[in-house]
Amino acid sequence: MSTKTIAVENSVYERLAREKRSSESFTKTIERLLHSASSGTCASAVADAAAVWQAIGNDADADRMEQILHLNRSTTNWEVERPA
Repeated sequence: MSTKTIAVENSVYERLAREKRSSESFTKTIERLLHSASSGTCASAVADAAAVWQAIGNDADADRMEQILHLNRSTTNWEVERPA
């Protein structure tokens, strides 16, 4: 398998390192995150939003996030994951 080297800013690397599971390579972490981002499921959206909501520090940030959520709700069709 061939490989490519990419450059990322330190802040991006730190976020990626936090997402990386102990059993994963960075390649596998990126694959998992890309798959999650492209899956369009409600569960993945909630998981992504949870991390953002934890970082919100003031009412202005919360108001902006609410505006973005309302905009996205009107333009997104979510798939619902059903328990097996």
